[in-house]
Amino acid sequence: MRHAVLSKYRQLLKLIHRLPHNQFGSALQDARERMRAGRLEQNPERQLNGLKELAARIGYLRIVTPRMPGDVAAEAGTFVLNREGELVESQGGSGASNRAAKGVLSMDEAMRLNRDHFKRFYGADKPAPGKTFF
Repeated sequence: MRHAVLSKYRQLLKLIHRLPHNQFGSALQDARERMRAGRLEQNPERQLNGLKELAARIGYLRIVTPRMPGDVAAEAGTFVLNREGELVESQGGSGASNRAAKGVLSMDEAMRLNRDHFKRFYGADKPAPGKTFF
């Protein structure tokens, strides 16, 4: 968790440097104070909330701050909670769409998830093979 927080903090600092001069000082001071206040937090739920807040600030600053010439483009990503309850950044193309093919999920588990998703999306059980809705 520490590595993820420090990585996101570095991203936040880079984005703060893009802010106009009149906003830079206060934003930098606020970020430092929040990170120092959260570093001694022992409660896992509060740690997760702090990481979520940090991710939200990064997302907001990515939108409102202009990119400077020569800046490396930010990677597209989505923050998701994995099954262990940890907040992780999922990169495009490596998400849940190909977990069964990679062997992360068994085929039975993937089929069960498919049935559950079908019921959640469409409000009915998945029809048996060969049957149609018509």
